[in-house]
Amino acid sequence: MAQGHPQESLVTEYSGRLANLIAATSFLTFLGRGAIPPLLPRLVTDLSISLSQAGLGLTVLWLSYAVFHYPGGRLSDQLTRKTPLVASLGLLIVGFTMLTVNPTYASFLLGVALVGTGHGLFMPASRGLIADLFVERRAQAFGLQVGAASAGSALSAGLAVVVVAVATWQTAFVPSVVGLFVIALLMHHWNRETYRVARIELGLGNTVTRLLTSPRMRTILAAYCLFSFSWLGVISFLPTYLHVGKGFSLTIGSAAYALVYVIGIVASPIAGNLADRFPRLLTAAGALTVAAVGLAGLLMVDSLALIGVSTAVFGIGLFGTPPVLQSAMFDAFPDDSLAGDFGAMKTIYTAIGALGPGYVGIVVERASYRPAFVSFVFCLVVAILALVQASRMAE
Repeated sequence: MAQGHPQESLVTEYSGRLANLIAATSFLTFLGRGAIPPLLPRLVTDLSISLSQAGLGLTVLWLSYAVFHYPGGRLSDQLTRKTPLVASLGLLIVGFTMLTVNPTYASFLLGVALVGTGHGLFMPASRGLIADLFVERRAQAFGLQVGAASAGSALSAGLAVVVVAVATWQTAFVPSVVGLFVIALLMHHWNRETYRVARIELGLGNTVTRLLTSPRMRTILAAYCLFSFSWLGVISFLPTYLHVGKGFSLTIGSAAYALVYVIGIVASPIAGNLADRFPRLLTAAGALTVAAVGLAGLLMVDSLALIGVSTAVFGIGLFGTPPVLQSAMFDAFPDDSLAGDFGAMKTIYTAIGALGPGYVGIVVERASYRPAFVSFVFCLVVAILALVQASRMAE
């Protein structure tokens, strides 16, 4: 397990180098993964698939991402952080490479499954390493990671628009393949830990039972599940919703998608800073309130200017929530099982969230986008009430 630097630098020294290397990995992963929603209309056409099949592909991506969080966390706790980090980079490289070749629905599903698996292993190991390196500035460090992911997703929308105009949609994943290969080499050389391979005991049932004996943690997890379900359902179909449901061009839809993540670049670090100063659960409830207001606005307004404002407000709440809730969770985890405990929790709430894209695809084919998105507003309101209640419970 990595040892934290007393200065806890976010930019320089050992802690800063690794924090920024992890941030760069998040950026490139989301640059590739984030290109998929804006490319959905082209994917549906080129692969001759239905909207529900496209939603299934996104569900496969998120489910594989969710399932491997806990194994990634346990590997990170029982071996070294470096071992699953480098392995996850290899899987991400192979997965994105699959998306650049053989444009069939089967290869698409395999590619997104590998990307989800690699990212699932990476997340708890990287968060565990950040928790090792930072204590006083932990929420800010988490905010840096979420901000980097937001930057990758923001640029992915523009990348998707350019790629569709000048090349095939598969080209959008090439930068991620090249960049992640370089990062894998740097992670190997810069990380001072050794590699370790050994048999580990997962004990998922025992871990979940131990964590969920706390009513407070159960309530926080329930709120995160509702947030994750809403987040993944909305963001996966936002460009298509604005194109089909609101009548805007695909370029406008992609621009709105990018705006959410551009806002997130700023919102995540600011939320992390606020969470280091004020009660974290109430800060998270405030962020969710902003997200709910923004999503409601997207449903009620039709002018381009108001759509832009609502999208920006939604982005503030959307990306202000994760660093705060994750910090609250890490505060409750024992030091010797940080990554594994976080992996178990993230497996649960991301698996629930993974159902969001499939849910939207089914509802849209049978009704429209409006009832699907209205239900997400309701989910966010319930999550807000849950966090307020959790803030009143004993730790």
